[in-house]
Amino acid sequence: MENKRENSVKRGRPAKENAKLNRSINLKLTAKDYALLKGKAEKLGMKVTQYAREMTLKGSIKSRFTLEELDLMRKLSGMGNNLNQIAKKANQAGLPNTAMEVIVIMNQFKKLLDDR
Repeated sequence: MENKRENSVKRGRPAKENAKLNRSINLKLTAKDYALLKGKAEKLGMKVTQYAREMTLKGSIKSRFTLEELDLMRKLSGMGNNLNQIAKKANQAGLPNTAMEVIVIMNQFKKLLDDR
């Protein structure tokens, strides 16, 4: 019975690598430089040390989307879906029957883009 346990395949999630941060570098900054670094890190939603580590290792950081940008993308996606539905209806029923719906969608696009 013990042989079966030794030869059995291990199931479940694979073991995570333990790459612990166990080395440090001391960095001295002026108050002005630290404030600048902290501002950039906060803008990206990161801690200062995390920001400094990423910049040191990669040289650049890909910024995340802001809540405003995420909301705008969601709205544009919804409008795109509406436009696809209108195009389908226009192909089925003919363009004159769906012209008013197209005008409404276009006005929504204009309003959304003018708000920015």
